[in-house]
Parts: sequence; structure tokens; C-alpha cells
Amino acid sequence: MQKILAAFILLCTIFIKVYAEDTPYTKEKGAMQLTKDAKLTDLTKSPDGKWIAFVKKSDYTIPSNCFYFSEKGDHANEIWLVNTKEMTKKLLVTPYFSCGDVSKVIIDPHNLQFSPNSKILYFETSAWVTSGAIHAVNVDGNHLRFVTDGNELRVVQSGPYKGDIIVNQHRYRFKGHTPLGSYNWDWLLTPTGKQIKLYKKTD
Repeated sequence: MQKILAAFILLCTIFIKVYAEDTPYTKEKGAMQLTKDAKLTDLTKSPDGKWIAFVKKSDYTIPSNCFYFSEKGDHANEIWLVNTKEMTKKLLVTPYFSCGDVSKVIIDPHNLQFSPNSKILYFETSAWVTSGAIHAVNVDGNHLRFVTDGNELRVVQSGPYKGDIIVNQHRYRFKGHTPLGSYNWDWLLTPTGKQIKLYKKTD
């Protein structure tokens, strides 16, 4: 009888431990701890639920003589990635200061968005006076790249253009070599930044 009771208590202990570790409350609490100091406006979860990407302030000070949009003493931001299955986190994108090539500058990543397969993270950064820049990085930390110029990034999550991106771009009209003015339209682009067509809300 004592052996049966001991076995029952052991099973109850294992059940309680497994249940406690697998409850949404515990996982949410763990995720909250891992995303401490995150900018909530730039915290996003991947479609498969495995990843949480967020932005937080780094320890790197922005060289104020390089960028028109920074102030002396400002700290650049960086992107972190949480693995919700293993409850671990890693630094995914560090600040990058490039005075000679604005398309490579990464000091204020924002508008984080995952690809439909959850393998790529897209984000925006400040860049030119008239336009921001769109970047992408694989969730394993490889292949950080500039995709295109633009703002208001949206990643298509379903339909015939699933995986493509929509970006608002500042463009100029020309007659020969004479500029006739500028315009801001939404364009549908491939994940590498190649133009597909002008985007309309009916697409």
C-alpha cells in the first residue's frame, strides 16, 4: 500500500511539474522577462509562434557628426530575438554606423515584420531625407541585407503574392533629364526588392 501511495505521489509531482512548465501563464511570464526593456511598439511575434522579435536600446552611442537625424549622446537601438519554445534570446541585429553609405546605416530599427514562413525578419531604418530603408535578416542571424528604399513596410502573409512586400516609395518624374516633380506610391516588390507592380488596395 505504501509503495502504491508513493508511486501515486510521484506521478502527481511529475504531472504538476509538467503542467506548470507548459501553462500559457508560465510561458508568458518567461517571455515578459526575456523581453524586458523592449520597445513595445516594435515587439512582434512570428506567424508560427516560435519567435518574438523586439527592439531595445543598445550601449552604442551614435556618432552625431555622421547622421542628420541623430543628436549628440543618443544611443542606437538593436534587435533581439526570443525563442518561445526554448525560452532563450539572442542579439539578432547590432547597430551599424556607415557614414559613407546611408543604405547600410542601422541605428533605429522599427516596424519589425516576419515573412509568412517565419524564417526572415524585415525592418525599417532611417536613411535619406526623403525616405527610409528596408532591411532583412534571417532568423538564424545570417544574411543581413539592404532590400530597398522606402517606408510603411508591409509583408504579404497570404494570397497570390504571399511572401512579397509592399513599400511606399518616394519617386521622381522626369521628362528627359528634366525633373517634373515627385510622388509617393505603394509598390509591390519581391523579397529581394525587385519591382512587381504598382500596388492597389484591390490587389
